[in-house]
Amino acid sequence: MNISLLVAVKNNLEYTKHLYKTTREIYPDVELCFSSYGSTDGTHEWLEDIQSKDPNVRCWWSDLYGTFSDNFNKAASLATKDYIIFLHNDIVLAPNFIENIIKHSNPNTIVSYTTIEPPIFAGHERPGKIIKDFGVELETFNIKETYSFISEKYIECKDKIEPGITFFMCMPREKFIEIGGLDNLFDPCFCEDDDLILRWKLLDFNLITSLDAICYHFVSKTSRFSEENKNRTKNIEEQSNRNFVRKWGFRQSISNKKYNVCYVIKNCTLQILAALEPWCDNIVIDDEKGVLKTAYMELEQTYTKFNLDNKIQVIGYYKPDNDIIVEFDAEKLNQQSFGMLIQLNEIISESGEIGDFELDIFNIKIKSLNTYEDKLIFITNNGYG
Repeated sequence: MNISLLVAVKNNLEYTKHLYKTTREIYPDVELCFSSYGSTDGTHEWLEDIQSKDPNVRCWWSDLYGTFSDNFNKAASLATKDYIIFLHNDIVLAPNFIENIIKHSNPNTIVSYTTIEPPIFAGHERPGKIIKDFGVELETFNIKETYSFISEKYIECKDKIEPGITFFMCMPREKFIEIGGLDNLFDPCFCEDDDLILRWKLLDFNLITSLDAICYHFVSKTSRFSEENKNRTKNIEEQSNRNFVRKWGFRQSISNKKYNVCYVIKNCTLQILAALEPWCDNIVIDDEKGVLKTAYMELEQTYTKFNLDNKIQVIGYYKPDNDIIVEFDAEKLNQQSFGMLIQLNEIISESGEIGDFELDIFNIKIKSLNTYEDKLIFITNNGYG
């Protein structure tokens, strides 16, 4: 098979062993690429052992820290096949899983697969998601009933697809490497999948989900519910979302346009600065002694690779040269005007033109309508300035 299965792990060795065992029972020769940063539960010793015994296993491990993105990028670098599939170690593949992905795969298509999951995130809809509880832990998992259910689904869903993809995807390895893989801006995790999916969209790939490529997914055993992250998931998700906005200028957007925007804010407060900083490329505040900037950087800089010292400037000491400049008084900012501000990307995409205009409390100067989203597709080592 011209396909490699990528499994980036951190601890939860019993799930990794179970994935390996159940996969080998169906696919004895498919290439499995395991990567691990910082596992401490015997995972690295197990990887070393299994690699010595199985010629179709490729492994890498390190005691150093690595993000979720670092881990999968390393796994991708091990692969030798033309196509790669992202897996979690808390997944159980079913017969025909790979065959039902390969039949849709080509160099211009990203194919996601279908996951059966217990009702942990039942309200979170996405392509290729089936809610059915066959066990939330290995101890309660019923593989016989799972396979029986999937056999019935094969008949119902044979050759069917639906538009859209998720993290659970198959893609051309060469193209994934070319664009720089997953972005480790998102540290330790979350939003790297949204970021990658957006980049595939901007590259005009065909994005589909195969409804008859099915597996069982216990859900988030190495991320949200891991021992390392379970008590700080909310904070990780919040910071990940903030970094996504810093990068793209929006969180959810129809237009997917990235403009070069500067806010110039009078009467700014720490709360306002925290709320608005991610949504622009530069932010200029009346903070002559630098007290506000210093306080904010002490709170926030550790959570982002963006250089906040460069991004936050002081009125009178910095002349904005951005394509779009938005001036306003923070004392007049309310929930409605804040909503307009974070929708500025859509407003400009729909009706923006070069010149000056007023919108609610904002004085907006548009010098250029250039967009920069294409420059964000390829991950480089240039940092986030």
